[in-house]
Amino acid sequence: MTLAATADVWGISGSTFLLAYLVIATAVWLASSRARRALADHPAPGPVGDLAARPHDVACLSGGAELAVYSALSAMHLRGTILSSRGTVRAVGRLGPDADELERAIHLVASAPVQHRRLRFHRTVLRALATPEHRLTAAGLLLPEEQRRRIRRVGGWMLAVAVLGLVRLLAGIAEARSVGLLVMALLAVTMVAAVQLATAPRRTRSGDRTLARLRAEHHALSPAVKPDWALHGPAAAALGIGLFGTSALWASDPDFAGELAAHHVGPGGPGDGGVALADGGDGD
Repeated sequence: MTLAATADVWGISGSTFLLAYLVIATAVWLASSRARRALADHPAPGPVGDLAARPHDVACLSGGAELAVYSALSAMHLRGTILSSRGTVRAVGRLGPDADELERAIHLVASAPVQHRRLRFHRTVLRALATPEHRLTAAGLLLPEEQRRRIRRVGGWMLAVAVLGLVRLLAGIAEARSVGLLVMALLAVTMVAAVQLATAPRRTRSGDRTLARLRAEHHALSPAVKPDWALHGPAAAALGIGLFGTSALWASDPDFAGELAAHHVGPGGPGDGGVALADGGDGD
C-alpha cells in the first residue's frame, strides 16, 4: 500500500479534523450570536413618551404593518366608520378628530369596497404606515435598516466556517474517505449561517423591554380576560390587538373577526427576526 493511499487528508485525520471543526463552529457561533445581540442593543436617543396613547404604533412595534392595519380597523369598527363583510371593508360616515393618519388613509382607500388584506399594500396606506415606523425607529425601539443589514452580515462568519467544511468535504470525497459525520456537521453549520444571513430582528432590545412592560401594565386587555371592548372603547381595543395580536380580536369580537376572516397574527417574539433560532434562544 502506497504512502499516498494511507496519508490523511491535509495531514489531519478525519476524527481530529471533525473535532477541531466542531470547536471552531461552536466558537464562531457564540461570537456571532454575541455580536448580533450587541448590534441589536441600539441605544434609545431619548424618552419614548406615552406609547400606549398611540395604539397603532404599538401594533406596528409588536407585529408590523399587518397588525397595525388590524388595530386601526378594530378601532374604526367600534367608532362606526368602517363596515366589513367576508373579508371586504367599506368606509362609512365621517372620521372624528381623534382619528390618526392610518385610520384616515384606510377610510380614504376604503371609500370603495376593498379586501382588507390588500389595504397595507395600497400606496396611501403605505405612506401612513411609514410614519409610526419612522417614529419608532427614531425612538430607538425599531432598528434602522442599515443596522439590520449589519446584523445579517455577521452571518458571514458562519458562512466562512461552512466553506472550510465544504473544502474539507470535497477533499475527503476526492480521496475516497468517509465523510458522513462531516456532512452532518456541515449541514448544521450551513443552516445556522443561512438563518443568520437571512434574518435580523426588527426591534431593539429596548423595544422588546417596552413591549413587555406595556403587556404587564395592560394585562386587562389580554385575550385571556376577554375584555368588553364596548366598555373599554376603540383606543383600548386597538391597543389590545397591538399588544396581544389578533387573538385579542377573536376573544373580544369574534363576529368582527369572522367578517374580516382574520387569520392569526401574533405579537412578535424577541426582536421578530428569527434570531432565537440562530443565536441560542435568548433573543435579540
